[in-house]
Amino acid sequence: MEATPPITIRTLAAGEREAVERFFLEELDDIALYWRFFRTMTPLTVHAYVAQMRFDNGCVVFGAYYGERLVGVAELSAIPGSEMCAENRPGALSCAELGIAVSNQLRHKGVGRALLDDLLRQAWTRGLKRIQLSSLRDNRPMLALAERLGFKPLREESGEIIMQALRPGDWRDAPVQAVNIPAAGEPGEDAAPQRTVCAVRMHKVRCDP
Repeated sequence: MEATPPITIRTLAAGEREAVERFFLEELDDIALYWRFFRTMTPLTVHAYVAQMRFDNGCVVFGAYYGERLVGVAELSAIPGSEMCAENRPGALSCAELGIAVSNQLRHKGVGRALLDDLLRQAWTRGLKRIQLSSLRDNRPMLALAERLGFKPLREESGEIIMQALRPGDWRDAPVQAVNIPAAGEPGEDAAPQRTVCAVRMHKVRCDP
């Protein structure tokens, strides 16, 4: 049996916008785009969204690569001022919001879980205390994955379910370098991308930093 290529997860830089745009347009169908953005997207609106993405100013972007192919993108963004993130203080970011999408062709292969696992580990290591996500109620795969990884529902608004995950009280820093997630308005640091290699087989994932 041919070996399954590993999934490599790393942080993405602003110079990789073109790859991110291709991912949204080529790896996601219309339904997946709607689930990710909560509205109908066109090539023009996708381009506009990617053009304004922040890669080093209150946001970190993670990419999952299947060989040389980008097959998953997750964004962790600072949301200071949110009523649900009362802990946020200048210079002490503790709450962030995530968005995630995985290639239609690699769903149910463990890619989403590997990507979200790595994002959560990086976030808790960074010192974040809670992460929020919003999902449409009919996006059952996303809701099920989030629940398996510890997200709990907060409320529902017009078919949109808002969930959150809290940093485990007994969390100990994982043996990886923390990803800097500067608060909005603060300059980012030019750091080398962080990489995690995951073997994805039969819905099971093993990640080695």
